Amino acid sequence: MAFRWIGKAQDGKTVTLKKLEGCPIQPPAYATPAWAEQNKDLVRVGVVVDVETTGLNQSEDAIIEIGVRQFLFNRNSGEILSLGKSYSSFQDPDRPISAEITALTGITDQMVAGKNIDWAAVNALFEESSLVIAHNARFDRPFIDRKSKASTERVWACTFKQVDWSAKGYTSAKLELLNIYHGFFTESHRAINDVDALLYLISLPEEASQKPYLFELLNNARRPMTQVIASSAPFESKDHLKGRGYSWDNINRFWTKVLFKDELATEMTWLEESVYCGPFGGLTRDIALVDGFKA
Repeated sequence: MAFRWIGKAQDGKTVTLKKLEGCPIQPPAYATPAWAEQNKDLVRVGVVVDVETTGLNQSEDAIIEIGVRQFLFNRNSGEILSLGKSYSSFQDPDRPISAEITALTGITDQMVAGKNIDWAAVNALFEESSLVIAHNARFDRPFIDRKSKASTERVWACTFKQVDWSAKGYTSAKLELLNIYHGFFTESHRAINDVDALLYLISLPEEASQKPYLFELLNNARRPMTQVIASSAPFESKDHLKGRGYSWDNINRFWTKVLFKDELATEMTWLEESVYCGPFGGLTRDIALVDGFKA
């Protein structure tokens, strides 16, 4: 299935990209204050978040920038009704920022010097929201959970894992590339820019259904998840497991994967036939919705 490249000329020879300014969502015509007041049971508050960090190690590295934006959405249709409050700030990590991180983000030691995130402000935004959204929540959430109690108590959704970009023809789920495929670009790897880009992206309609990507994300965020631990898997099955989406836990020495609980029966059949050549020799662990994407 070929994806729809917004901005592509009819002759297929050129693509026009527009720089995203803010978050120019188009609310549905019905989304008036009067409608919202009369349909409070349908209106929910969400928040999109992104962090830039000194590195990828969630135990040792630190946040250097955060971006957060609230929005109102229709819980049934996934339509974004309006934008809400936002917050962004640098954070001095009390250590030098590497040349590699500066090259990636543009953030320098001078920009973060003496700056501190107001975690009370971040907590307030989270507490008012029923859902926290990030692109690759498995990365962002552990960093934020260390600083925000409200984060640990919220359901998180992941646009990287819980929207099936591949089924829509996209060969990459990287946010920067998804933005380009959808006809716009932004100064990537800056927290509030990525937040606004992601929020705008999920407000756009998926080509086949014409429903916003947020609709699929909401449905998947409500589906219970299970962790499969393929302990005692034969060594020679490592390539099969890796190709199936399992990751190696170097501390506990096993292969593991998180999937939707309604997919577990199919996964067990595959493991027994392709890995264990007999009864499943590992473990499964149900994950509460509020615990999704935690460290």
